Amino acid sequence: MARLSTGALVVACLVMLAAGDEQCSAEIGDAKDRNLLQASVLAAKGAPKGGKPFTFDSEEGMVPSDTKFETDNRLCEADVFARAELCPEKCPYAAEMKDEFCHFRCVKKQECGLFNTVQNATIPDKKLKVCRHCEVEGCMTCVASKPGVKNEKIERCQQCMPGYLMTEEGECQMRGLWVFVVISAVAAVLVIGALVWYMNVASHPCVNQAGVEYGLACRARSMLMQPGTNEPYPLTTNLMTTNVAGPGTMALFRFEFAVLVWAITLLTVWFGFVIFVSSDLLTLGNRSAASPQILCAVIKWGHERQMELVWTKVSWLFFAYVFSFVGAICYGVQQTKMFANVTQTGDVLSRYVAILEGLPTMKGSVNVEDIVKTAVVQGTGVEVVGVSVAWDFHAKKHEVMLALEDEDSETPGGLPGGEPLQNGMCGLESAITSRVLGAWHIHLDEHGHESSEQQAVELLKSMETTSKAYVVFATEGARNQAVEAAKSRGLQMNGQACTMKADIYAPEGILWENFHVTDLHRGGRLFAASLNLFLACAAWTILLYIPYAYYMASFSYANGDEPGEFSEGIFVCLVVASQIGLFVVSSLGAKHAAFHNEDQTQKAYTVLYNAALILNLVMDIALQAVLSYLQMVGVGAHVADGRLMGSLTSIQEIFESYPIQKSVGKLLFKYCWPCTFLVPFLAEPFVAMWLPWMTAKMLIGANPKIKGENAEKAFELGEMEQGRYADIIFNVILVTCIPFISPAYIALTFGALIVSHLYIYGFDQFKSLRYVRKFNFSGPEVHWLGMQLFAIPCSILAVGLLFKANQMSGTNVVGSGYLQGYRLGAACLGVMVLHFVVHLSVLEFFVRGYGTSTDPGAKNTESYAITARACPATYFSTNPVHCLRSRYIFAHNPPQALYVPGKEYLMKANPSIGAYYFDGKAVQAAK
Repeated sequence: MARLSTGALVVACLVMLAAGDEQCSAEIGDAKDRNLLQASVLAAKGAPKGGKPFTFDSEEGMVPSDTKFETDNRLCEADVFARAELCPEKCPYAAEMKDEFCHFRCVKKQECGLFNTVQNATIPDKKLKVCRHCEVEGCMTCVASKPGVKNEKIERCQQCMPGYLMTEEGECQMRGLWVFVVISAVAAVLVIGALVWYMNVASHPCVNQAGVEYGLACRARSMLMQPGTNEPYPLTTNLMTTNVAGPGTMALFRFEFAVLVWAITLLTVWFGFVIFVSSDLLTLGNRSAASPQILCAVIKWGHERQMELVWTKVSWLFFAYVFSFVGAICYGVQQTKMFANVTQTGDVLSRYVAILEGLPTMKGSVNVEDIVKTAVVQGTGVEVVGVSVAWDFHAKKHEVMLALEDEDSETPGGLPGGEPLQNGMCGLESAITSRVLGAWHIHLDEHGHESSEQQAVELLKSMETTSKAYVVFATEGARNQAVEAAKSRGLQMNGQACTMKADIYAPEGILWENFHVTDLHRGGRLFAASLNLFLACAAWTILLYIPYAYYMASFSYANGDEPGEFSEGIFVCLVVASQIGLFVVSSLGAKHAAFHNEDQTQKAYTVLYNAALILNLVMDIALQAVLSYLQMVGVGAHVADGRLMGSLTSIQEIFESYPIQKSVGKLLFKYCWPCTFLVPFLAEPFVAMWLPWMTAKMLIGANPKIKGENAEKAFELGEMEQGRYADIIFNVILVTCIPFISPAYIALTFGALIVSHLYIYGFDQFKSLRYVRKFNFSGPEVHWLGMQLFAIPCSILAVGLLFKANQMSGTNVVGSGYLQGYRLGAACLGVMVLHFVVHLSVLEFFVRGYGTSTDPGAKNTESYAITARACPATYFSTNPVHCLRSRYIFAHNPPQALYVPGKEYLMKANPSIGAYYFDGKAVQAAK
């Protein structure tokens, strides 16, 4: 039997079904065409669950039969459900019947819109062989010519969509097109300029190999090293169980791994439904349709099949919600125990320190450290190792750091003089190079103008204290005794009451330059950061996304009219660019808040970035959905029961309709993959690691002035941050929104999440061990926030369960569930708020209790002196002003050296001032 085209075969089978013949089979070689045929005829027959009207052979396609179809001109008068593309040559255009949803009749070119067919579908489409509606791009109300009328424009817009201007020809022109033109032109100029500069720098010969080698050696020393050695950790190190940089690092990787386990489990359960119930769950909602007829069949089949299988999604959502909630609590208990164990048994300096608050303002000209130390000893009766005061030096940070750099006489500096960078460079190239070096804090013109000892002393004496200081005790027990004594007796400092409490943060994360900002002032800064984020989202939406959304809304999504690859490429660029912009604004806002330690900064960043991403997502998706709905109404799109989109009266009905589900589903999936799940993380190693390294290598090699400390700055590794929690939580939020739309996207999105997060986990492992400076995440604050934010995706799953269960309670008509309208919206909001409150309450009143002590009888018997011998970063060595005062005010010999990752060989022990660290191996390696 000869193979028939898909369209002819569908016509044949549908006609046979209309005639009462239940047998329909032929040979189709392409699996996609077989699926399309099956979908169309299944819709026509209204086959029950699991019904398969055709029998397929794995190699030969459909089983052949004696049934043959021949073109019959009587089809010109027939009214057939979901007619396929081909009609007889006598009447080659398929026209939809006016009063019967998805019923088509074959007509002649001049008969479109006649014989009780849709009156405004009067345009004969030669390509699709259908009578179509007026479809002017960007048009809200379109007017087509009368049936059979010649010598006039066949389609003309009467009212354009918002954002479009009407032209004299009756077409719509987008207003915001110039925005994309300007942005594209500016971006092209910047990219070309950057490439030209990069190639020019790369063309210069290497005349400073010594500077390059010195910078690379400093870079290698600043990595995380194995204890007692100068060797980095193997890349195969299990960062979930090996404490390489504090319990916070272990918690971060455990969180990433837990999300992977969560996603794999939910996807596995979903595939169980696919295997044991129906494989239609993989295609419901994303099946394409090349013509109005096939789309009608797909809509009807898809809606009915989705309602038949909605119980599977409800069951899966129930499992997903329970598993997510219970798993989150169990995970929280385990991680809280882990933090307690590491804090009790590890080399953690925070066990010996207390924060003194309420310190009166004192000048640097007095011996503040001794005053505070004496007051603490008298007030608590406990001896003190030392005091590290937080000074107000934010306005003088540059001078302080220059004075500290002048102390380092063991590393060669840049050549003296302030000559501009030339080396054969043109003016523009030199300007760009100077800016790059400035971003690395390389200022060659400042060398040769070192500050004198007298200037350093005057600088230190002019400073004032802030309200806080860190008090270090000999043992953990002594610290606890002093804290309790301060609570019971009170503590006075120059007649001013002070308080003292234990600390949990490692000294590496203290931001000493930020202590001038109080909690009251910080509230205003955080409000300003939140306002800036909102304005950034609004500006992005108004200036860029609205023009794009208007363009996307010009596609009807009703007759197979969908955006192409170019449009989706623009969307990917817009989403990635928006997330980069929000990342920058959130990061700047968190830093501007001036928290006193890095953990609090990362916590604020995580909250700001997640809030901005969620707001941006809601604005983008809502805008796209509204514009798509308006366009679908304009072209007369139907829902599965035959009603026009414009006749739907509730948001619930509109959202549950197939055209909106298809439009929003595809947009949301593209938002997830590759925009959010993959592209930003693929670019990160290139932008943040490889490109700076190559640029530094070329610039230093081409310029003999960049030596010693400057070469070290150029090759400096980046900082490890805990902001990854924000990325992970937002990805999980996105994937939990997918169950609200068609089932086909569940497997696709969860699979995309798993692939992306496997890459993220591997990249973060490599980054932590090779491409960031030494760090220590000791506090649980950011990880605790991550566990709290996981309540958001859990609450979304709870709402999805309610929404789909309500949909299952109704009939096949959209919006027919038990809860409708505002009652459904109120119930969804109530469920979300209820779960959020319960989730946070369980974490606070149940999980947090496991962090007090896993072994109440356990006591730390080590002393500060023993622990500090292995820790170069202390509450003294990380305080820049304390180190300067040690040298210039107190004239300690040797003075307290500033801790710089990779320069531990400069640190010398002096037990009398609380400095115990000395690494002879590091000194030998540096030589």
